[in-house]
Amino acid sequence: MSDMGEMDRPLAVSFDAVGTFLHFAEPVPVTYTRFAREFGLEATELTMSRRLDLAFQAAPSMVMPDGEDNDEFERQWWMNLAARVYGCALDDSDFVACFDALFAYFASPEAWRVHESFGRVLLQLREMNVKLAVISNFDARLHTLLDTMLPGLFDVVVLPGNSGFEKPQADIFTCAAERLDVSPERMMHLGDHEEEDVEAAQNAGIHALRWSYPLDDVDRPRERLLSYWGLIA
Repeated sequence: MSDMGEMDRPLAVSFDAVGTFLHFAEPVPVTYTRFAREFGLEATELTMSRRLDLAFQAAPSMVMPDGEDNDEFERQWWMNLAARVYGCALDDSDFVACFDALFAYFASPEAWRVHESFGRVLLQLREMNVKLAVISNFDARLHTLLDTMLPGLFDVVVLPGNSGFEKPQADIFTCAAERLDVSPERMMHLGDHEEEDVEAAQNAGIHALRWSYPLDDVDRPRERLLSYWGLIA
């Protein structure tokens, strides 16, 4: 299903966020180390890198159990992960102060970068009456980031917290298609992860392509994407 030649021009295109078009301003271990030192915690970039990998591998689902407050659930999810990374108790006052600052930082555009031409890609797709969505395993902070960095360009943002599903579950893609009011076979998903983006979308009957928009590539990702629909000669 990933061959664009097998489908008509899509009625909707969805994107993964982090690693696809939304990139960290600096490596995450660098950020964790910087904040740790600011608040008097022990940390090195190498240690942070190893612990982050282990913490994410062991992390539970971000889908909220029934009856819990979503914002608080997501914040606690990240706090538990950060405590494992830093090796701190949840009630350690220095850790709590560090986590509060870290959580706020990743909610701000300062922590992120988007290629300057990506917004033009979205505008061109919208001019074709293509509906646009983000399907991500990030938390509710993504709404604020998109509203600030790419305002008004996405019709739908589907997250674990507002859908009850997470990638690589096919259901999160089905949910996005329903909210966009398009059939899966007329939808295309683009993301940087083979299992969570390409295979999961295809399992929902959605065409998919492994794709990212790196900061250091001037215009080739834009040309490659738009050429699929004959927008660039």
